[in-house]
Parts: sequence; C-alpha cells; structure tokens
Amino acid sequence: MPVEPYTLLHGDCLELLRTLPDNSVDAVVTDPPYGINFPYKGYSDTRENLIEIIRFVFPEMIRVAKNRVVIMPGPTQIGLYPQADWVGAVCWNTTGSFGKYGFNQWTPLLFYGKDVTGFGSVNGQLKSDVIQISGGGGVGFQRNNEEKQHTCPKPLNMMRKIIQRHVEPSSLVLDPFCGSGTTGVAAILEGFRFIGCEREADYVDIARARIEAAVNERAQELPMGGS
Repeated sequence: MPVEPYTLLHGDCLELLRTLPDNSVDAVVTDPPYGINFPYKGYSDTRENLIEIIRFVFPEMIRVAKNRVVIMPGPTQIGLYPQADWVGAVCWNTTGSFGKYGFNQWTPLLFYGKDVTGFGSVNGQLKSDVIQISGGGGVGFQRNNEEKQHTCPKPLNMMRKIIQRHVEPSSLVLDPFCGSGTTGVAAILEGFRFIGCEREADYVDIARARIEAAVNERAQELPMGGS
C-alpha cells in the first residue's frame, strides 16, 4: 500500500476499500454524496444510491480506520447514517448558500470512534465540537474557480481545520470520496499522509495536480531537513 506522501486510487471506493487491511489508516475524513440529485459525473446522486453507500461503504470505512471516522453528511442526511458517537458542526457567518430554512450557515460532522487526546487546544485548534470558519471560506456561490471544477467541493480552509482538530499529527488520512482532492490538499499542507479513492478519471487528474502542488508548497515551507 504505497503512500508517501500520498496515493490516489482510481476506481469504485467499495472495491478499493475491500483491498485495504483492517486498521490500515489512522482516520477517515470524507464528504460522501448527499443523495439530492447533484449533477456528478458518472454517478446518479439519488437517495437510494446514498443508502447503498451507507449500507456497504460505511462499514468498510469503520473497518479500515484505526482511530476514527469523520463524515460530512449534510443536514438532511444525518438520520440515514448509523448513530454516531458524537455530532459536531462547522459554522460560518455568510450568505453564500441557501438551504430549506434560509441561509445555510453550518454543516454537520458525524464522529465515529474516540476523540483525539488532550484538552483545551489540539494542533492549534480549540478542542470543541464546533469549528468556525470566517466568511464562509468559499461556500456555495463564493467558491473559487479551482473549487468549481467539482460539483460539490468543500472549502480548503474548512478541510484544513477539520483535519487539524480531529486527526493526530503525522497520521495517514483516507478519503474514499476524493473528488477533486480538497481533503488530500488539506492533509498534505498540514503535514499528514493521504490516500484518496475516486471513480472518475477527470477528477483523479485534477486531484493529482492539486495534491502535487500542495506537496511542493509544503516542501518549500519546511526548513532543510524538516518533515
């Protein structure tokens, strides 16, 4: 399972996850489809297909994760997942996206497994079940052109904070729904290792280019001999 500093796997995530040993990654951090008919490439984003993901892919994520699984399900999908050990949120004060009850200013996080150890501050983040990002950080129509290459990307600053808060330093992070690679970019920039699974070849190419750029950026930031 070559990783350093990252590996991108092209194919169906269920088949790929089944090739990984038990407890082979430190944490899974992922943003699966929402089942609300987003126009993904090559995937029908129906409620029924999301239920199939939860039925078959979710147990594999639990199996391969040594410490925890962090899922961003979307507000209307929380009840479809197995009961979480805890529920958190990312919040932002912006009018960049609109939901069923007005401006959407948060997204839920489902936690499975034990929290990272420590009290007060973890990796520079307050040890809270709420993460706040300023200005929306590219939520909804505020996304930048790079993020708009994917149907439903998460903002990079959001993913960096999620990983900082919920994953131990130098861990191996897996995203079975890699998309355009934002989780991988965030992981690399924060000094983590990364494995991503993605079924669409176009997204794999975009993710690889973005993650390679992050690897180079990270290398330039480190002092000689740093890690």
